[in-house]
Amino acid sequence: IKTTAEVAEAGENVGFPAVLKPASGAASLGVKKVLNAAELVETYEEIVAELKTLVVTSGALVKGDPTSNAGVDASNIIDLSVIMEQYLDGPEVDVDVVMSGGEYQYAAVADNGPTMEPYFNETWAVCPSLLPKDHQRQLKELAIASVKALGFTSGVFHVECKMTSTGPQLIEVNARMGGGQVFECNLRSWGVDLVEETLFAALGIPSRPVVPKQPLSAVAYCYVNAPVSGKAHDLSKLEAVLKRPGVVWAKPLVKAGAEVVGPEKGLPTWLCDLFVTRPTAKEALDFLHALEAEDLVPVSI
Repeated sequence: IKTTAEVAEAGENVGFPAVLKPASGAASLGVKKVLNAAELVETYEEIVAELKTLVVTSGALVKGDPTSNAGVDASNIIDLSVIMEQYLDGPEVDVDVVMSGGEYQYAAVADNGPTMEPYFNETWAVCPSLLPKDHQRQLKELAIASVKALGFTSGVFHVECKMTSTGPQLIEVNARMGGGQVFECNLRSWGVDLVEETLFAALGIPSRPVVPKQPLSAVAYCYVNAPVSGKAHDLSKLEAVLKRPGVVWAKPLVKAGAEVVGPEKGLPTWLCDLFVTRPTAKEALDFLHALEAEDLVPVSI
């Protein structure tokens, strides 16, 4: 969808519920669920307005800061048209795939927590997956087949899928290593260095990562979303929690005193980035949720 005039036709073709998202981008910037035709145009215009505020800085797509000149207007670099696609139910996963010589050499599934609708802001992830082994196998097969169908024979790929009520479904294929915590996730869980694998592919060196039969450890991680709009307070809790066993990092993503947005006003602000490890996936996820419950970055209304 490139103009408002194309919105109605897209709604007729795709149906509802649906998802609107930018053709280019990262994380959940500009992604929103649409329930019916009545709210379609308004949602499209809201997303277009948000996209106009984005900038590219240090290679990353982020919201522009009105008080700063940092970054390049995203519209000068990437396609800011909007895609409308079918809404899929069920749990979401990431499948990280390494291809070499036309065949996959590595594929690992990480579970994603339910996103914060209607904006689909990411919540948490855990690896190895807690889904039944058969579901994991189906999701890996779909991810690998999708990469092959696009004509790729080597490289590192971050494939997003859902295990829906009708079986595994593809969301998107990213022809690159996943961002955020994905590198650390695969390295700690399976001992696979995705940066190294990317370099091998770029240099034409065959890839044969040594993958253990059992995970080396389990990890869980999240971006903590602002629960309400207001002002972020003292960040000292993050410094204290970093000293606990099993906490790999606890990074602030806002400054003390910064204004933050909660879900009642728009796409929630990420307050901090937490990454933990434990012997099993369930223990790691339980530990992560316990830390989230401690309100590590308080927000006052």
